[in-house]
Amino acid sequence: MTTQNEATVAQTTPPISCEEIIIPQSAPTQIGEFLILSKLGEGSFGQVYLARQISLGREVALKVTRPASNDLEGSSAPSQPFGTTPSDARARNEGKLLAGLEHDNIVKVFSEFHDVESGARGLCLQYVPGADLGAIIRQVYANKQTPESGTAILSALDATQRGEARFDPSSLRDRESLAGDTFPQAICRIGARLAEALAFAHTRGILHCDIKPGNILLTPYGRPMLADFNVAFDRVRHNPAAGGIGGTISYMAPEHRAAVFGQKSGRVDERCDIYSLGLVLHELATGKRLPPAKTEDATEAIPVLDKVPRELAAVIRRCLDSAPANRYQSATELAIALNAAWQLLAARRSLPPPIRAARWVSENPIAALTLAAILPHVPATIVNIGYNAVQIELNDAQHRVFLVLILVYNLIAYVGCAGTAAYLIWKVKQGLVGLIFAPGPAVDELRRRVLCLGWWAVALGSLGWFSGGIIFPLVIDLVAGGFDWQMYAHYLVSFTLAGLIAVVFSYLSIQAVVLRALLPNLGNPDRYTPVGMWAEVKPMTLAFGPFLMLASAVPLTGAVLLITLTDGVMTLGFRLLVAGLIGVGVMGVGIAERLTARLRLLAEVWHREP
Repeated sequence: MTTQNEATVAQTTPPISCEEIIIPQSAPTQIGEFLILSKLGEGSFGQVYLARQISLGREVALKVTRPASNDLEGSSAPSQPFGTTPSDARARNEGKLLAGLEHDNIVKVFSEFHDVESGARGLCLQYVPGADLGAIIRQVYANKQTPESGTAILSALDATQRGEARFDPSSLRDRESLAGDTFPQAICRIGARLAEALAFAHTRGILHCDIKPGNILLTPYGRPMLADFNVAFDRVRHNPAAGGIGGTISYMAPEHRAAVFGQKSGRVDERCDIYSLGLVLHELATGKRLPPAKTEDATEAIPVLDKVPRELAAVIRRCLDSAPANRYQSATELAIALNAAWQLLAARRSLPPPIRAARWVSENPIAALTLAAILPHVPATIVNIGYNAVQIELNDAQHRVFLVLILVYNLIAYVGCAGTAAYLIWKVKQGLVGLIFAPGPAVDELRRRVLCLGWWAVALGSLGWFSGGIIFPLVIDLVAGGFDWQMYAHYLVSFTLAGLIAVVFSYLSIQAVVLRALLPNLGNPDRYTPVGMWAEVKPMTLAFGPFLMLASAVPLTGAVLLITLTDGVMTLGFRLLVAGLIGVGVMGVGIAERLTARLRLLAEVWHREP
């Protein structure tokens, strides 16, 4: 039994059954030039038949309007002329509106008809074999499992479709594309096509007013078709606020519902169709019908959609905002956002297959960021300490100043540099925690923050290390004296060498975390463009080459400088230090080359030139 929320108010037909119905004995076998083949459905406005148009030899759908009471057999009242009964008026309304809507995703109206002999009246429509989206949703979620790919929709379509489609090579791509999608991508693809159809209608002043799964058909090739414009409104000729609006209550926007029930706050515009399409996309994404908001300031919880990718979930939630001003303001905007969400999901799919370490990074991005910021400083510190121990000899007075300076300098450096780094990572963590409900501008801000992390590592590392190469010899010389130019040079080489090792590998490691685990999840479908994203990523890639050169040259250059600055005494410690620097250089080159190659692959996912 149909509940009130499922019923169409005033002007609509229920979903067409997904199975053809054999014509009962009392059904007509021919209406004018139309040979009736089967009955497709029946609703408050009459019946829908599959018929063959004899003159053109094509299959069509006949929507035969239900006659008024005085048109029924046995009525003593005269039959009213076509267009004078409410059902006829609605049929003519649909016919006139659809006659000008030539779109690949809108069911076409071929003509109106009135067979004088049988008294039948109605519309001759494009016949769309396949199934309605409501039947497909029920079939997809029949096993209570979350579908993984677009093939789930195609399988449900094959299981529920009616009629046989003629072979259409041009439509094969629709099915192939859908089969190649993940399930969320398939939702984006279907939703974008429907939004484009709505945008086409809206630009011609026509509102659908009854978007629901039963009024959306999928062809056997998976192409969505918007049908049943029974209650559609022509905004050019009519004022939707004046009343007479229909629709299905359970798929109405709150202001649409208010207009139906004559409330002052009621109004109907393009954003009502956007809200209804959002409900359809939510139902397709979750298998559950979401109760619509009752008022524009409703306090109902925003759907979490925690099992839906954030990009698609963000689009659906914006469609379902109870306040019209917060929704997409046009169906074109919605279509662009859904296409962008599809592209973002496709980019994430095209990432290089992760190795075990990369999987851990994706699952633990904050821990990975922390390690990427800290670990490169460990070998840098070892190189610094080893160099100083072998090449720098201090007297007692100088050594005492050195120990105090280490304490003071490290305290300042750790509080300043490490504290700043910790704050930056904490801000990213906070952004990720609230990401699921974050509005588009907040996502954009978080993405920009993440893309700057590598450069922050360079700045903080340079400040912490390079300044030490000047401060340490200068302070020791000023307080204790006795430093010659070679001591200044050794300190400068020691801290610069260590700093470059730390900076280079911190930058490369952090960018690996950003490109693998963070950036793919920080797209904003409301503003995303492939060229725009590449403009953000490209500056990062320009630094890969120079940093690889530094990683290759720094340790070996340090070994050369070490030999150049020595006083000629080749101690065992000196030899070990030189050998260690060469070994670190060789190992660093290998690590940097592999890391840079991986970074280029990750960045290439976003490569789109204008």
